[in-house]
Amino acid sequence: MYNSGYSQANFGLAAKKMHKSKGKSCGYYMKIVFFFSSLIQSLIIASLVLFLVYGQPEHTTEEKRLQELDQSVSKLTMENFILRGKEKNLTKVLNVTLTAKLSNDKALSELRRLANTSSMTIKSIQTTMSRCEMEKRMVAPRSCPPTFCPDPNDNNKRLQSMLLQSEEMLKLIKANFTQTMAFMRIELDKSNIDKDGYHLEAIDLRRDKAFLKGELNLYQKKCKEDFVDSLQGIPNVTKEFLKRIDDLFSRHISFQLTCDKQKHQLEDIRENCSSLSREVENKLQSYLTLVGNQFTKINGENAKYETENKRLKEDAERCNQNRSAMIRENRENFEQFKLKNDQDSEKLLLENRKLKGENGMKDDLISVKERDIKMLSHTIERLNTSLVSCKPLMRTSSLGGVSPGLTGVGSAGSYPTATGNIGQSATAFGIAGSNVVGMGKPGGAGLGSVGSNAPGYGATLGGARTTAGGSDGQTLSQAQIYLHLKELHRYLLPN
Repeated sequence: MYNSGYSQANFGLAAKKMHKSKGKSCGYYMKIVFFFSSLIQSLIIASLVLFLVYGQPEHTTEEKRLQELDQSVSKLTMENFILRGKEKNLTKVLNVTLTAKLSNDKALSELRRLANTSSMTIKSIQTTMSRCEMEKRMVAPRSCPPTFCPDPNDNNKRLQSMLLQSEEMLKLIKANFTQTMAFMRIELDKSNIDKDGYHLEAIDLRRDKAFLKGELNLYQKKCKEDFVDSLQGIPNVTKEFLKRIDDLFSRHISFQLTCDKQKHQLEDIRENCSSLSREVENKLQSYLTLVGNQFTKINGENAKYETENKRLKEDAERCNQNRSAMIRENRENFEQFKLKNDQDSEKLLLENRKLKGENGMKDDLISVKERDIKMLSHTIERLNTSLVSCKPLMRTSSLGGVSPGLTGVGSAGSYPTATGNIGQSATAFGIAGSNVVGMGKPGGAGLGSVGSNAPGYGATLGGARTTAGGSDGQTLSQAQIYLHLKELHRYLLPN
């Protein structure tokens, strides 16, 4: 097309051009600041990690080995604790399962007893039915009162209530026994603690008595040997002094007779000497008393300190002996602990493997027991339903009246004889390993399997005809009764 050289106007968004500034924006600098701050933080974290990893002091091989052993022991202990907890749980589950099995066995025995009772009742009912049918055949038909089978639910409820009562009583007895045992154990522990305390107190008292006896003996020895012997010379000195004074006056008797003045002087001297002697003796005695008291006190403290020193020396020797014995014992215990740790580790590993195997076996056993319980429950339900439906049914003929059909039944192995009862519409059934139903025609004989069907007689009234074994309600009832009898016979067989 034609394009002129003049400028043309641009319309719309094409006319707008983005205008970028030549300077840097604030976000750019913020990005740089955040980048460097994150870099600094990462460097600080890396330095802290390196300090934590390489800044710790190096441990010796023994300490590392001990730490590894402690960690392995703690780990094995935790695993052992967990496995023991699992074992306890499995034991509890097994106990619960065994308890349920025992209760199911009791219920099964009760059901067998009820099955025996029901079998006898059904046999009596069959005998009564056969007798009634024979009487009906000979005499006019007469309705028999229906016989009801015993309901096992009442016995089950009664037994369950008795079981619950016995369980509650057992729990109460166990709780009382546990509480009494706890009280007795607490009292026994307290008595043992008191006994040990009294024994230690008696040992300390005997020891203090021995030390006090030694202190008293030492005190008496020092008082007698040191103090008393050292003071024995004082009375001798005073006696000797007085003796010399008397000797002095006896020598100068002549002067006493010739010169009165000298006599008085000598008497004065004598009295002065005697008084001086007594004064010296009294002062010396008081001084000796004071010295004796101080000496006694010092000797008592000395004896006390010596006995205490002796006791402390004995305690120090005993502590040293105990310390050396404890060091030896700790070394031996450490070696035994290491050996026992290895043995326990090996035992725990083997026990772990064994417990895992037992766990699997117990799980399989529990699943088997659960299947058995389910089978028994289904069997019980089926037996209950069959017992409920064991009431004999009555059929109505085509003419509107009641026409009871009589049946001849044979069971190979359990009921050797087959009884055929005569009625208006008779059908013969036989059981020889499996259920085989025979059919009867009007005025003819019933047909069935070999060795099981008794001949049945039937006749029609007013054009009525007999029905096949599968469509008659009474026939089905009799078949269910004999199926139930066969099931009961199977359960009554010894295990």
